[in-house]
Amino acid sequence: MGIGIFITIVESLVGAFVEVRRRDLALKHPIPGVRGAISPMSAFWLVPQLALGGLAEAFNSIGQVEFYYKQFPENMRSVAGAFFFCGSAVSNYLYGFLISIVHRTTEGTSGGNWLPEDLNKGRLEYFYYLIVALCVLNFCYFLACAKWFRYKGSQDNSLAVEMQEKKLDQHSA
Repeated sequence: MGIGIFITIVESLVGAFVEVRRRDLALKHPIPGVRGAISPMSAFWLVPQLALGGLAEAFNSIGQVEFYYKQFPENMRSVAGAFFFCGSAVSNYLYGFLISIVHRTTEGTSGGNWLPEDLNKGRLEYFYYLIVALCVLNFCYFLACAKWFRYKGSQDNSLAVEMQEKKLDQHSA
């Protein structure tokens, strides 16, 4: 799961760099369009970002489902699957909420709206940088949780090893 979260950070950085390049080309070498200038940049520039996104989702979702199935009690494994899909739904709603907050907060500011209807007039890369910052915080939180988490059965195993060592010490004495 940590690999997937880390790849999400890289994916967002790649998205920001591609957006800077896209907007720069649209403003310097525009192709006239119905609603403004169109960037002459190829859509294939999105492939690295989307490939990283798919890779991050694969690492994270598979690791998360496996974690749920291994750490939940056996009679609650169907609930574990539901947790995964509920978490995905909640995260999509939160992402939409974040977009509306950014749109409302940056609308009418001196720096301009980050997410206007015409992206050539906006600063979409700032939104990507905000996502990078949130992903870095999420990654740090994940590392802290992973450090302090005790896997199911790990305490029992250490206790069993200690008891076995005590038995061996008693028999050798």
